[in-house]
Amino acid sequence: MTPETHGSVAVPVRRFLFQGSGKGYFVVWLVNILLTLITLGLYLPWALVRARRYFYENTELSGARFSYHATGRSIFVGWLCLLVLYVIFFINVAYQNVLLQLCMMGLFLIFFPWLITQGLRYQMLMTEINGVRFNFYASPLRAWWVMMGCPLLIIIASVVVFSLFVTSALSSGSYGAISVMIGIGTLVLLLGIAIMQGVYAAQWFGMLINNLQYGKLKFSAEISMKKCITIVVLSMLLFVPFIVLVMVMIIPSFITMSEYAYAAGGDPEQLALMMGPLYGKLALSYLIYIAGAIVCFLFAFVKLRAYIYGQLALEGNIRFSSTVAMGRMFWISVTNMLVCGVTLFLAWPWAKVRMTRYLLENTHVHGDLEALTLEDHGVQPAKDPANLLARGLSFYPAVL
Repeated sequence: MTPETHGSVAVPVRRFLFQGSGKGYFVVWLVNILLTLITLGLYLPWALVRARRYFYENTELSGARFSYHATGRSIFVGWLCLLVLYVIFFINVAYQNVLLQLCMMGLFLIFFPWLITQGLRYQMLMTEINGVRFNFYASPLRAWWVMMGCPLLIIIASVVVFSLFVTSALSSGSYGAISVMIGIGTLVLLLGIAIMQGVYAAQWFGMLINNLQYGKLKFSAEISMKKCITIVVLSMLLFVPFIVLVMVMIIPSFITMSEYAYAAGGDPEQLALMMGPLYGKLALSYLIYIAGAIVCFLFAFVKLRAYIYGQLALEGNIRFSSTVAMGRMFWISVTNMLVCGVTLFLAWPWAKVRMTRYLLENTHVHGDLEALTLEDHGVQPAKDPANLLARGLSFYPAVL
């Protein structure tokens, strides 16, 4: 614990700690894989619960560790319910029962967000620290708007604008105008996607945080949609130089390849010999593209994480912060990918633990935790068929 001074008052600052190890998680991971293979996948719900429990039980805050009380049986029952619905849908497809297919798809679109939020609620109710459990409840209408309504509306608007640009370009009859208009339309489409992601992030985390409780204490956050959109748009702009560099490398290569194909006269062996030097350039351009995608994603992740945690508060004057750094995240991500690739993913447990430890140890809690009045909310998980079904979706990611 390190103190932080606000005016004349010293505020305690604690960070999360991860006490697990790559070796410890490797044993859990290996047993999970073997039992899942032996049971032809039936053990997978128990495997997922065991993996999550390992990380929870090795996460520590101020000397106390989290615990996770979900059971593989609960997840398995939810998956069985989902499987039954899946089989019923494909029976209708096989018998060309269009009306029932449309009804099932409509019900899915209507109720899927609610099932996700109920699955999240089950996750929270099963998570505990200091003998006090978490809880989450969001309005079904709010969940539908955040997860379905708003994203679909933005996508439709972006596609309509893109279509208008393309139609206008094609009607002009000029190749130069067509190229310019399609280019502008594509940028508008990409901007629409960025806006959709920013709006979704702001609404999703706003809904999640402002409906989350720790015992009877409530979390809160004021999430700016403009800030989230700005972060996502900037992350996509970071991708542009990589795309330009890739295009500069591969367009001449494709032109050269077409010339070689013409010169080879259909002889595949001669064409392969002529194109040999180009393969290295194409492979390099692909690696540059992958590096750009990683930079784009990590920038958005790091900046959104810092902003969201900076806005997060818990009743009792408890605040949070994230000090995850872009450079360190890039190094950990790339080296993890390389090590996993070289070891045929045998090093995955080590990579997972390494990333988890870095994220947790750079997540800080500001405030006097000992002064909080802790009292469990007393809410128990619902056991009706719909909630049993929702438990099958309880591994939907909830946090950054």
